[in-house]
Amino acid sequence: MPQFRYRAVTPAGEFVAGEVDAPSRQEVLRRIEYLGHMAIEAEAVTPGMLAGKSAFFGGSVRSRDLTIFLRELAMLVEARLTLEAALQTLGSDTGKGLTRFVGALLESISAGESFADALERHPALIEPAHIAMVRAGEASGNLNSVLRAIVEDRTQRQLLTERIAAAVRYPCFLIGSATTILIFFLFYVVPQFEPVFKDLGGHLNAGAAFVVRASDWLRGNVDLVLGVAIAVILGTWLALKRRQTRGAIIAALASVPGLAGLARDRRATRLIGTLGLLVENGVALPTALKILGDIVTEPRHAATVRRVHEQVRNGRRFADALAETDLLPPLAVRMLRVGDETGNVAQIARHAAHFYEQKLSTGLDRLMGAVGPIAIIFVSLLIGSLIISIMTALLSITDLAR
Repeated sequence: MPQFRYRAVTPAGEFVAGEVDAPSRQEVLRRIEYLGHMAIEAEAVTPGMLAGKSAFFGGSVRSRDLTIFLRELAMLVEARLTLEAALQTLGSDTGKGLTRFVGALLESISAGESFADALERHPALIEPAHIAMVRAGEASGNLNSVLRAIVEDRTQRQLLTERIAAAVRYPCFLIGSATTILIFFLFYVVPQFEPVFKDLGGHLNAGAAFVVRASDWLRGNVDLVLGVAIAVILGTWLALKRRQTRGAIIAALASVPGLAGLARDRRATRLIGTLGLLVENGVALPTALKILGDIVTEPRHAATVRRVHEQVRNGRRFADALAETDLLPPLAVRMLRVGDETGNVAQIARHAAHFYEQKLSTGLDRLMGAVGPIAIIFVSLLIGSLIISIMTALLSITDLAR
């Protein structure tokens, strides 16, 4: 029978955890509810799974784990545990990376800092928009609702990121496979025919001669090729860790035909969604615009957001300042203008963000449907050209023999 690991809160506010054998997760939840507890988590486990995961990931904090932690924290705060008690409860049953993170939060809170100030010490894990929401939630006494909104936002963004990654992963796999086959062909297949090609001498066709020269060069410069490949991979990884580099790459991709629309929809989804989330959770509009300037990665658009923020802070209407930029599509600007005029920016922004998220999903599906066949055709032409070059050279032997 499957084994499940569960965590729950008793009516007295005490935290309980354990493992139980049950036919399904629903049965585990039913048993917890029968005992009068509130379930926090119930998931199937296998022996050694948790230990293996901790060893593999070391002490790092994964985005998904952090989202789960925030969801559980919201549930405990909603169950009327104090923030410090909730953090102590979760800190005793988390991974190594999260344990250090929770410990740092507890240390800051014990020193008299607010929860938002404690989170602000970890910008690599918690972004400025969510910190501002927590600050507003603490001021209004509505921290549990704010935490739930943050969890929902992180979950939606993770789903969107997974869709974008899926759109990129398949063509990259095909191109990587083609590169592997090409290297194998030049390293091991072409040398098998090298004695025959030497006998042909100057009778080799241009394609076969090029393949032979490429094979000779590759086998003679293995160290150089490996060194360059490692340097490129390492350099790319280090460059992508820099915010400025990521912004430049996104800006370059946004100018590519076929990707410009997707980049615009992604930017609209991110900006409008974050704006609505901030305003809905008590963050003032000028402050929300300042935060948006910090989360935009493209330098040109970040400067545009900061310019809009300055104009709004100086008394200009938000919609009027936004209409003079190309930051958002015209339809999004009109929708936000309606929200600005009716004083309902948060609700209009939420609907607009949902609209552009659906539009982006449709665009990604179309892109995946087009890129897959194109990548297959490219790989087929590449491999087919190599085979035709070699076969043409081998058929030349028969012609010479006649």
